Amino acid sequence: MDSKLATKDALVRKIEEMIHAGEGPFSIVVADIDNFKNVNNTFGSKIGDEIIKKLISILTKNLTEVDMITRHGDEFNILLVKKGAERSFMEMEEIRRYLSDNTFTFSDGEKTEDVYITLSCGIASCPRDAKNAVELFRVADSAVFRAKKLGKNKVCLSEAESMVLKSSYLTKTQVDRLSALSKDTERTEAFLIREAIDDLFKKYSK
Repeated sequence: MDSKLATKDALVRKIEEMIHAGEGPFSIVVADIDNFKNVNNTFGSKIGDEIIKKLISILTKNLTEVDMITRHGDEFNILLVKKGAERSFMEMEEIRRYLSDNTFTFSDGEKTEDVYITLSCGIASCPRDAKNAVELFRVADSAVFRAKKLGKNKVCLSEAESMVLKSSYLTKTQVDRLSALSKDTERTEAFLIREAIDDLFKKYSK
């Protein structure tokens, strides 16, 4: 099930290599599936496994190929390469919102269930928050703890900061079509909009 994922040791080695080479900025994310034990108890471990697979798929499709993902139970550790605190916040907030805005249908072979999944995330960035792997994980753990204390289904940076996300205005038909495409492709609406904007740049930069 986790064939696409890195090991925790490989992720830590990559962090240490990047620090030694002075590559930055980059960020570490600690992400927890909210109330996963209750979900497992309610729907069963087979659907719990399907939820993990779905989340791995969503993370993989919305992050870049150079980013690294590891999993430990219902917790994910993610290395966001060449992304500072603000960019990392934006990407994880998009994924958190995508999950929060949708329900997902899973089957264990006998029954089918609609399940609502939310994610709490803590982010620590190098060199801003720490300059070694141990301290980065400590800071990210502290941030995800704060996200859960604030009610879960949140993304927190290493310290309280105000993030302003730029809004765009679309017709209801465009919003509905974008929402449907987002769910069909497992990509966030913001990811699809950025992809469309990149295509526009390619078209008009010739």
